Amino acid sequence: MKKNISFVLAFIFGAFLFEMTRHYLTAIFKGLAGPESLILIFLPVVVLWIIVIMSLLLSAKPVFLQEQSKEQQFIPVDADEFPQLDINSLQEYTDALESAGFVQLIDFTIVSESRCFVRLFVHPQHYCWAEVGQIFFKSKKPMPIAASITSAIEPNWSLSTTDREVSRFLYGIMYIWRHPRTLWISKPGVTPSKLLQTHLQRRGQIVSTINIEVMELTDTSLNAYSAFQREERIKRKQALQRKNTIVGLIEALLFAVNPKQEWMGEYGDVVATKIRS
Repeated sequence: MKKNISFVLAFIFGAFLFEMTRHYLTAIFKGLAGPESLILIFLPVVVLWIIVIMSLLLSAKPVFLQEQSKEQQFIPVDADEFPQLDINSLQEYTDALESAGFVQLIDFTIVSESRCFVRLFVHPQHYCWAEVGQIFFKSKKPMPIAASITSAIEPNWSLSTTDREVSRFLYGIMYIWRHPRTLWISKPGVTPSKLLQTHLQRRGQIVSTINIEVMELTDTSLNAYSAFQREERIKRKQALQRKNTIVGLIEALLFAVNPKQEWMGEYGDVVATKIRS
């Protein structure tokens, strides 16, 4: 509870500082004499914003760790329970994935503050999961429906490929808790068949180069999938626990400015080690 309060207070302070900064700059620019005044104007503003960002991150890290520690509940649902669900896009994704060899398994939701709908698929030949999902919010429009394809790779590796458009801020947060063996590729706008092709090509490259194996999906139940996702959350929590706060802040800001289309973790280091040996 105290962690959540500190996080909220940091945001309130940030909002207050933003308004104060706006008035400050407005007053200064009205009496601005020349370009040489820019340093005097922006230096205190930059210092203040650095303090705010640091406060937010220091408050947010315990909250994120607490969130990753929560047990997720995967509950079977019916699409009719979601009036805002983009049914047409859901059907288009379903048809495309089934044409690519996926088998529809179940529709479910995850108990959380933001409501979501997820349709789960499995590919019996390629041993990978596919999700088609949409997230809903109380006070704004739902996110566009999107798909992701995920493979579990032994030992303790995974690869996900998604077509979801994610904001730079959210990508920055995700980048902080990345795990060196939880790899991902972002391909916004591609078709489901192209998404699968990209996923299989990169997965094949990974397993053949560093001599690891794709995990066979002998159990395709919702419980098995939730167990896999639980392990992924544990990995993210461990990565975040080890992350230095200052380093995490710098990485998040740099990533938000210049987002990457993929995260290959320690794969490159393993390849380099194999080449040297």
